[in-house]
Amino acid sequence: MAYRSQLAGADVDWDSRYLAHDTPWDKGTAHPALVDWLINNSMTGRVLVPGCGKGHDLRAISDQSTAEAVGIDISRTALQIASTFRKNPNESYILGDFLSGTAVKNQTFDWVFEHTCFCAIPPSRRPDYVSAVAAALRPGGHLLAVFFKNPENPDYQSPPFPCEVEELDQLFSPHFEMIESMENIQTYSGREGREILRLLRKF
Repeated sequence: MAYRSQLAGADVDWDSRYLAHDTPWDKGTAHPALVDWLINNSMTGRVLVPGCGKGHDLRAISDQSTAEAVGIDISRTALQIASTFRKNPNESYILGDFLSGTAVKNQTFDWVFEHTCFCAIPPSRRPDYVSAVAAALRPGGHLLAVFFKNPENPDYQSPPFPCEVEELDQLFSPHFEMIESMENIQTYSGREGREILRLLRKF
């Protein structure tokens, strides 16, 4: 089986990138905005992390909540690396393409946390991403997402792809209501002012 993300719509061999340790998006820790958010908030039920990679965000969620945390990634190597870290009883991983619509059962999750998946897929596949999130969440479920508005990417011909706030509003409004949108969030060094954290609730 090939792990080039053809179904996800980006001609990137993610497995080879992990094998070559060519993963600049992986900072070795959970996203600081997630860690900061979890200090004063909690996730309950089942949480899905699309494009979980080595599982840093997933472990932060499973460490600080009683939720069942499930990560999904298209790269077998990424998940093999994730398995080498200390594993909490409430976390698990799925090998699959989130955008396929078949990797997770419909409406079985209370939360989705987004960090690296949305910016990794071509903009033309973003409606498919929104549909996949909406299908994965129960009615009333929440999406907590870090969106990369302005990545340092000189040509935007490969990931990470930027996004506009207006585009996010248009994409998600048919399925979600905005609960909170946060600028000036905690983030990795060099990403200051380039990201936005949003909390949305599925209708």
